[in-house]
Amino acid sequence: MKGKRFCFEMGALSLLPLAIVFFFPPQEVDQSPLPRLLEAAAEYCRRFGNASLDYVCLEEITEVSYSPYRVVPWSPGNPVVLEIVNHFLYDYQLLKTGEKIQEKRILLEENGKKKHVPDAPLKVKRFPYHHIILGPMLVSEYWQPLHDYRIVGREKTVEESCLVLEAVPKQGVETDHLFGRIWVSERDDQFLKFEWNQKSIGNYEGIEKIAKKLRANPRMKLVMEYAYMKKGIRFPSKCVLSEEYVRKGARIIGSVTTVLYRDYKFFTVETKVDLKKGG
Repeated sequence: MKGKRFCFEMGALSLLPLAIVFFFPPQEVDQSPLPRLLEAAAEYCRRFGNASLDYVCLEEITEVSYSPYRVVPWSPGNPVVLEIVNHFLYDYQLLKTGEKIQEKRILLEENGKKKHVPDAPLKVKRFPYHHIILGPMLVSEYWQPLHDYRIVGREKTVEESCLVLEAVPKQGVETDHLFGRIWVSERDDQFLKFEWNQKSIGNYEGIEKIAKKLRANPRMKLVMEYAYMKKGIRFPSKCVLSEEYVRKGARIIGSVTTVLYRDYKFFTVETKVDLKKGG
């Protein structure tokens, strides 16, 4: 697939006794696995691009908004009062044939009340989204020449040892798409997690306007995890977007949206090799 995209910490200050502190230059990270990882990513995207998918799952959304935005001092255990909490449960279906992708939802529950609303709209208010399954397309053959990639470290996530890649658009490339950091399994070179750069999140200009009004710096965090796999295709398991603003030693909490995917039922997961692209 080409340039398709989908749409979308608190620390404690401590006083330390006087001590001698030694500073060491950061160690260089071994970049030798990078070509292998990028080729595996391109092959995955070719396979996904040619895949036919038909599946359903439960999509559980919890949206917490603070209105007006609540200022929380930098101190552990500080109580936070939730202002608005919305909870939605959908029966979610995705159909994919070639590059055509269609999402359908049946609303099953809204704020504790049972429902059954076919063809229901997504009721998320703060940060609407769609096509989360397309996250890995950032490393497709289309996008790779437009970004600089490097390995920035090694971490453990979802019970796997991962190499962490960073993707940054090359100078002069339009950035109307998500980019950021990618966690890749060292066991099988599969994508497990993405953390997107806050400036690549949709409507970032609006976020900057809010930050200016609050006289604060935005701290947006959008993390997506892909814990499920079927026939070599990764499927989303969790998405969290937190909206915060930092001002003079305090954080101003705006909203937190959490999306969980579970209870998958697969009707069609078919992949084929496109020989013209050397897959």
